[in-house]
Amino acid sequence: MRRLVPDEERLTIFTIFAHSDWLAHIVFAILLASIVATIMVWAAQWIAFARRREAWRESALAYLSAVVVTAPLLAFVRAIYEVAKVCMGLVNVTPAPDLVMLAPAFAEAAMFLLVGALSAALASGARGHLLIMFHAPRHGAQA
Repeated sequence: MRRLVPDEERLTIFTIFAHSDWLAHIVFAILLASIVATIMVWAAQWIAFARRREAWRESALAYLSAVVVTAPLLAFVRAIYEVAKVCMGLVNVTPAPDLVMLAPAFAEAAMFLLVGALSAALASGARGHLLIMFHAPRHGAQA
C-alpha cells in the first residue's frame, strides 16, 4: 500500500535548493539574475522605443542573444555534473540505493534545466519582440 510522505518530509524546490552545494547556489543565482536582467533590458528598450529614443539597441540585443546561448548551456553543465555525482555515488555504495535516495539529485538537475530553459526562452522572446519593434515602421513616420 502506498502512502504520501508527511508534509514536513516532502521534497520541494526550496528543500532542493537548501540542500544544494555552494556551486549550485552560484549557478542558480546567475540564472535568476539573467532572468531579472532580461526583463529589465526588455522593459528599458520598450520604454525608450515608446519615447522615440535610440537607447543602446545593439547592446541590448547582444545581451539577450548571449543569454539565449549561455543560460541553457550553463544549466545543462550543472545538471550533468549533478547526474555524474549520482553515478559516482551509485558505484561507491553497496547495496545500491533506491530511487527515493536518488530523487533529490535528479530533481536538482531538472530544476537547473528548467531555470536555464526559462531564462533562454524569456531572452529569446524579448529579443524577438525588440527586433520586431526596431524594424517596424513607426506610426506617423513619413515614407
